[in-house]
Amino acid sequence: GGDEAATKKEYAMKETVIQVDGMSCPSCIRHIDSALCELSGVEKVDVKLRERTVAVRHDATSAPLEALVGALRAAGYESRLHTASN
Repeated sequence: GGDEAATKKEYAMKETVIQVDGMSCPSCIRHIDSALCELSGVEKVDVKLRERTVAVRHDATSAPLEALVGALRAAGYESRLHTASN
């Protein structure tokens, strides 16, 4: 026993891809990474400079999309949910 909490936590985790405007250089990657990693509930951040996207593995309850976007805005970046263009 004892794995129930871990399993439940895994279900709360989700991956969200965010489009970030104004990201242009390697230092932007560091700023974005540290801004998001400071949030409680963020497990992993994967910044893709060329695509100007950030994939965030996070707990949707303690770190909802609004919190992610808010942290990016506080760091000086406008962002929104990334939608794949067809």
